[in-house]
Amino acid sequence: MDVLAVRWESMFAALVSFRDEYGHVDIPRSFCRGARASLGAWVHRQRSLAAAGKLPADRRERLEAVGMRWSLSERTTGIAAFQCTEGHGLVPHVFTTADGFPLGTWVQSRRRQWANDPVNTVRLWPELVDLGFVWQVRDRDAAWDAGVAALMQYSRDHGDLAVPHWFTTADGLQLGRWVDSRRVEYRTGALLAARVEQLERIGMVWRLRLPADDPARQRREDVHFAQMLRRVQAWSTQRAGQLPAARVVDSDGIAIGRWLIRQRQLHRDHRLATDRVTQLNAWNRAWSCPPGSTST
Repeated sequence: MDVLAVRWESMFAALVSFRDEYGHVDIPRSFCRGARASLGAWVHRQRSLAAAGKLPADRRERLEAVGMRWSLSERTTGIAAFQCTEGHGLVPHVFTTADGFPLGTWVQSRRRQWANDPVNTVRLWPELVDLGFVWQVRDRDAAWDAGVAALMQYSRDHGDLAVPHWFTTADGLQLGRWVDSRRVEYRTGALLAARVEQLERIGMVWRLRLPADDPARQRREDVHFAQMLRRVQAWSTQRAGQLPAARVVDSDGIAIGRWLIRQRQLHRDHRLATDRVTQLNAWNRAWSCPPGSTST
């Protein structure tokens, strides 16, 4: 093996090590740190060779096998498109672009990178800074904006803001609990006047006059259960009866895996209605067993 080939193998091993540590290989050209000081430049070189058609096919395949993407521009383009469509940049972790790129997962990686080294991360990703990227999702203002955006979407979908306590959005936001918390803050005077006004503009109801077991709410919950079960059944049928794992979403981006886990939890705690257990059993008697476990 010649010197250049040895050098390539050494850098490839460093790339695999980086992937194992950080969960991705999206390394900007400007990356320069420690023992991997030249890894960013090397990755950039591989992208340049690939773009020019000069990267050997076997090397291209090996790089793709560890997660190499040949263009970083699609990330920021995807975030910008999401911002334009949704009005905010809080990309859900399950979000995938139209061409199949897991943008939500990539965004999470950038936030973890920022949490570990904010100064260096901002230097490495000026494109994200220019987009006004939210590095810390748990920032209270960002969390508030995400809640309001989800509430407005719920209103468009359902025609009201009577969000059930159990309701969770497709990207995992527990909107029902979020709304309940805002009502508690309102009653105790802890909610800022500007936020009270913002919620009232979109039709917020502060005091629910209907009992928790109101027939209309029960019907809505039953409809929601039936819709989710149909989604799980359709996904499973397409995969020869396979049960969706925790992070699985269907073709519409609905978190069916998380929903099924919730049904298992309720069943385990003896809180799942008998008729719902019957419906789930009629579909697949193994539904209460997590994928990979052995039912008895």
